[in-house]
Amino acid sequence: MTTNVRTLSAALAAAILAPALGVSSGREKAPTTGPATRPADKAFQAFAKKQSVPTARVPQVKKAPKIDGILDPLYKKEATPLSFRFLAGGQARPKATTTVYALTTDTDLIVFFNCGSPDMDALLADVRDRDGQVWNDDSVELFIDPTNKRAPDGYRHIIINSLGTTAEAKGPGGAEDYSWNPKLRVKTKVGRKAWTVEVAIPLKALVADVKKINRVWAVNFNRMAYLIEGTEDTAWSPTGAASSHVPARFGCLWMEVGTVDNTK
Repeated sequence: MTTNVRTLSAALAAAILAPALGVSSGREKAPTTGPATRPADKAFQAFAKKQSVPTARVPQVKKAPKIDGILDPLYKKEATPLSFRFLAGGQARPKATTTVYALTTDTDLIVFFNCGSPDMDALLADVRDRDGQVWNDDSVELFIDPTNKRAPDGYRHIIINSLGTTAEAKGPGGAEDYSWNPKLRVKTKVGRKAWTVEVAIPLKALVADVKKINRVWAVNFNRMAYLIEGTEDTAWSPTGAASSHVPARFGCLWMEVGTVDNTK
């Protein structure tokens, strides 16, 4: 979550996604490799073993799934399910489970969030204006640094609530520039026990040259969940702090679409 928003508190009971949405429960363990066999597996695994943050491979697919907020079988076939822990760290498990899948085509980074909740009646969804204070709602966040240099001002930040309202910025936390307006394709769905977000982000909005994409990106996926007894601030790669804006603690994504070896 953004640095100036809410006091964290642990909350309640686990949840699974409504079957009608066709998504997973968010309880899968997240391996460091995707389900499908890839020629670059050995290189990826050697790289992953050296990392102190969560690391996952993002497959490149020929045909994108339909952006409709429903978990396409392609995600489970190709991508690694990434699970969340509390942003501040520790061994406690969030009650509001979250699973993320990521893949690319040759033109887009596509990310699917499955946000389970034991308290869907507490879902907060008020912000409807683009670049409004979306982080004050139940929301998911993407922090993306395509260089893996992890500079304080070197990443892009996207926030999405269950209404599909977005805020997009670049620059460090507390001094973000909201003039960055990528042409996102976003679809959300709200069910009885979960809500979902599916977003396609043009690669050309993230990198200067789509023919020269780095192999490794520094990325984090985050979520703020409102529950009856409080909130849960969670992430794929915990920052060990109350702030999500800690690029040194972002996870690593091994991008199959990448053509530039920046691993050395």
